Amino acid sequence: MKLKQSGLIAVLACLIWGLPQVSAGELTLLDKYPIKDPLFVQGLELSPERELILGTGLEGESKLGVFNLETGELDRSQDLPNNYFGEGLTFTPHALWQMTWKEKKVLKRDPKTFEILGEYDMNTEGWGLCYDKEQNVLWRSDGTSTLYKHDPETFELLGQVKIMNGKLTASNLNELEWVDGHIYANRYYREEILKIDPEKGEVVDKYDLKPLLEETLTAEEIAQIDTPNGIAHIQDKEFYITGKLFPYLYRVTLD
Repeated sequence: MKLKQSGLIAVLACLIWGLPQVSAGELTLLDKYPIKDPLFVQGLELSPERELILGTGLEGESKLGVFNLETGELDRSQDLPNNYFGEGLTFTPHALWQMTWKEKKVLKRDPKTFEILGEYDMNTEGWGLCYDKEQNVLWRSDGTSTLYKHDPETFELLGQVKIMNGKLTASNLNELEWVDGHIYANRYYREEILKIDPEKGEVVDKYDLKPLLEETLTAEEIAQIDTPNGIAHIQDKEFYITGKLFPYLYRVTLD
């Protein structure tokens, strides 16, 4: 199933307000996997061993585990401390990093056992996190249009970049995934994924998720889900995507 954004709104904006048009990418559904008990997804990432690591949020309910595509359940689940609201996560060569929300803490974990090895402070909230292996840095979002660059060993803040969506700021940046020099980002309560060039600070592609949701979910299911959240790169242009309280995890291509 191929689902392509028409781009009509962007064209009208360009004509009326003189805004540069951001191209509309094409999303193709390859498969979908039921989630047995919908999860408040905050982070999604394939491990070096190709296990799908999923982190959830909500205070007192946040956890981390391995999502089983066959059963739709979270295996080897570990709870976060009750006062922590889990957020985005990512792997670096020597660790698994998982952030918290308003606590402004990031947890450094053993990448195989998930044991917490240390905690570090952040200057703003933690939302999304990804590892840029070309620059050997972590990129973090905090729900604004700014992406923060961190050291992958100490989490020291190295810099920040404001992301533009045409002439407007790309607000509400949430879950992140780095692939081949670009960052793919969910937006809080927006049914789209942005493809970002972090060096230029620009959105270069948009992927509309609304047709996918309307095609695969009932009206009742759409009423029960929260915002799209969760992007994990598989290979080439293939990704796993999902959202908070979604009944499915999807395998798609983003062209």
